[in-house]
Amino acid sequence: MASAKALVRVLDHGTEVESGLRRPIRLTPDGYAGIAYAGSVYPLRQGDLIDLGGSSWELADCDRFLFAGAEVPYAPIAGESLEAIGGFDVEWHLETNRYGHYVVFNASERVASSLVSALEDADLNVQRWDVSHRPADDGNFYDWFARLRFKGSHAEALALVGAVIAPPSSLASAVRVTDPTTARLADAEARIEELLNQLYVATRKGEAAERELAQLRHDLANAEASEHRYRESVALAERHHSDLQEQLAVLRHGLGGMADTAELVKNLADAEELRELALAENSLLLERVRAADSEAAESGARADDLAAQVDALLGRVSELEALETERLRVATAQRPRRGGVIEFLPQVFSRLEFVLDAVDVIANLDSPTSTMRALAEIDSGHFLGKDLEGMRGWFEVTKLATGIAGSERLGRIYYKPDGQRVLVSVHVKQDDQQQRRHIERLRAF
Repeated sequence: MASAKALVRVLDHGTEVESGLRRPIRLTPDGYAGIAYAGSVYPLRQGDLIDLGGSSWELADCDRFLFAGAEVPYAPIAGESLEAIGGFDVEWHLETNRYGHYVVFNASERVASSLVSALEDADLNVQRWDVSHRPADDGNFYDWFARLRFKGSHAEALALVGAVIAPPSSLASAVRVTDPTTARLADAEARIEELLNQLYVATRKGEAAERELAQLRHDLANAEASEHRYRESVALAERHHSDLQEQLAVLRHGLGGMADTAELVKNLADAEELRELALAENSLLLERVRAADSEAAESGARADDLAAQVDALLGRVSELEALETERLRVATAQRPRRGGVIEFLPQVFSRLEFVLDAVDVIANLDSPTSTMRALAEIDSGHFLGKDLEGMRGWFEVTKLATGIAGSERLGRIYYKPDGQRVLVSVHVKQDDQQQRRHIERLRAF
């Protein structure tokens, strides 16, 4: 049965950003109607509208659709009949070290995203949050960590974080609407990582199939050449046989001696034996050629199937590039940008062509001296760094000072000489997964 559809108005914190959007109606885990938009599912309110500033669900959590003709279970307006939120029922701890304040806690991914959003709403800006892989200073392991930009004392940070996670009952009457941006970006990063891994496996399978197909084509060419030689041998034997038959016929009607006739008969028998051997070898060769043709057809079909898989994965990656661009924009928009860098770089480095978000990264370095020195040497034609593993033609310069707390020696320069120009990408490593995604994006150049 077909699913019900609605003409939806899209709001962002009450401001209309799109209208007349026709989408199928999904069912959220709480039983209300929802609409998929920008990689998430938002509750459908009365009037067929959704608000990007409200709560949202992951697509995987909303895989059921409302049947056509059924009554639409509109979601209630935020605060309409909801109970007051009393904080977060999580185990947490605040660690303070020379790098800053870290909130570590145990929770599901959805609750973790909501908690981080609540910290942001309380003006405790979160510089970075992710899965925790080390014990905190209390000796315990936690599921997540969130690094705060707050520069106050440990006691001040503890009070502010405690007010968010476990607020007093007198202050817990307001319903706080979670900003879904962080959850959507985290989901997008996971999906991009999964697609990149699938693309890598499919590419390797395609390369193996291409090598196998090339070997089969080589074997087939050799078989065809051998067949041609055998056909020439058979034709030569048949001509020789025909000549001997003609000579024998002449001798039978002539007056030649019996010895010559016996010799010709013997030669004829030898020629017939040679012809039979050539025909037998040719038959065996034809069987091999047919088998090689069959293997080549099967390999070609496998190669076409792998190529189709690669094309499909590339298409899905292209669909998510917009989300990756949004993630980079959100990440860089939170840092103050130094003016004049866009105009300054082309004047100083005439041979360098900056790709991806290199200019934004340079503009936001707190200590760009070592990076600028390395760029100057690359621009002058000097070789720096080492080969970038798995990326032919690319080189990597590591351990560049950034001046950014927590990433002081994690600056990276990736460059590739290309004729009179040099392609350059500047990057600040955060973790291995994020660095691997950045390097994969360089394959487009």
